[in-house]
Amino acid sequence: MYMLMRFIVGSPVRVLVKGVHVGCWSTDERLKHPIKILDFRMMDNYLRMLLLIHKDDRKPLLERLRQTYRVFILTSATKYSNDKVILSFIKNVNKISVPKTIDQYHGFFLNATYDQGIERWDFLIPSQHLDYIVEGLKSIMINTEIKIKEYKPLSEMELTEKEKEILETAVKLGYFEFPRKVNLEDLSKTLNISPSTLLYHIRNIEKKIMLKLVNDGKCS
Repeated sequence: MYMLMRFIVGSPVRVLVKGVHVGCWSTDERLKHPIKILDFRMMDNYLRMLLLIHKDDRKPLLERLRQTYRVFILTSATKYSNDKVILSFIKNVNKISVPKTIDQYHGFFLNATYDQGIERWDFLIPSQHLDYIVEGLKSIMINTEIKIKEYKPLSEMELTEKEKEILETAVKLGYFEFPRKVNLEDLSKTLNISPSTLLYHIRNIEKKIMLKLVNDGKCS
C-alpha cells in the first residue's frame, strides 16, 4: 500500500505528479512554450478541456490534436493577452488518461502544465483511492515523480467567516466556472454587498489560496 496509513481514510490528500506521457500530444517537439490546463470536464466518453497556450503554438497544437483523436472539436479560441490564447475544445477520451483517472476516483483538479514533453499535475483525491491513483498514473506515464501531501481544508487557511461565505456562494453559483454562470454584479446582489467590496474579498481569497499552494510546494 502507498503509505495510506499516514492519512485518515476518506480525507483528501494532495497529489503532485511529474512525468512523461509517451505518445501524447504533450510530447510534440513543435510545441515550444509551456501549456497550462485551466480546466477539464468529463462528459461520458468525451473530454472538454480549456488550455492557455502561446499563440505561436496554436497551429502545431491543433494539427497534433486533430491527428491524435478520432473526435476533436474546437469550440472557441479567445485572445488572453498579446501572446497568449485560451483554447476550448472537446475530444474523445483514450482508454487511459490522467483526466479520466482523476475523474474516475472523484478527484478535484487544481493545476496542470505541459512543458518540453514534461507533464505536471496537481490535484486532490480521497485518501482511500490513493493506491489506485498511483498505480494508474504509473501505467500512463514514465519517469514519474509522485509526491503525496496532506491537504488542509479551507477553514485552516485563515479565511474569515465572510470570506468563507463568499467563496461557498461563488462556487455554488458558478462564478469560477468558465464561462461564468454568474457575473460579479449578480453575485454581489446575492451576497448583499457592493461589486467593488466583493471583488476585494475575492482577490483576498484567491491570494490566500495561491499562497497556500505555493507554500505547500510543487514537484521540481
